[in-house]
Amino acid sequence: MNDVAVEAVSLAKIYPGNPPVSALRDATLQVLKGERVAILGRSGAGKSTLLNILGLLDAPTAGSYRLLGRDTSQLGGRARDRMRAERLGFVFQSYHVLGRRTVTENVMLKLTTARVGVANREDLTRSAIENVGLSHRAHALGQTLSGGEKQRLAVARAIVTTPPVLLADEPTGNLDDANARAVLDLFDEQARRDVAVIVITHDDRTARWADRVVELKDGRVVGA
Repeated sequence: MNDVAVEAVSLAKIYPGNPPVSALRDATLQVLKGERVAILGRSGAGKSTLLNILGLLDAPTAGSYRLLGRDTSQLGGRARDRMRAERLGFVFQSYHVLGRRTVTENVMLKLTTARVGVANREDLTRSAIENVGLSHRAHALGQTLSGGEKQRLAVARAIVTTPPVLLADEPTGNLDDANARAVLDLFDEQARRDVAVIVITHDDRTARWADRVVELKDGRVVGA
């Protein structure tokens, strides 16, 4: 189906050890373009493992994962890195903002990683910063931003390459209601552009916001 952005079938992930740790067990998930999905589960349920696989940061032990119709098991290391940089956007609870770089520099670094041509970087960066309402802080150092501003910067960095899939790990957990709403509004804007938005969360505000809630328990999808 052309409207499927993410399709994971019977994913398993086993980490070696004595005994081995089974982080995912037969997990199946499909997310459509433009859909807002919240993934819930207690600590140890497999949420981070699933997010890492969807983000091409890790590979499953078993099962299949197709991203935008492409079988990721067929990708070599460089192809995975390129697809992650160009087709995925990441937003994390801890922001990962470089304190001694300006807002503009923080965002532009993503374009450098994605190997976007130098001639296009300035316009793309300016547009992303404007979209998240940080134009007035474009030249401020990351260390001077408030928590809400840092998270909006993280969203700008994630969307600057216009990725069709946006992955977020607890993006509102550290924010007050007003800033959490602002971040979710930014995600809404992306969904209206047919971006698939997948959010790992413990936050009831985010669960209520989503089009669909997926629950993980003991590494299995038990509700979707």
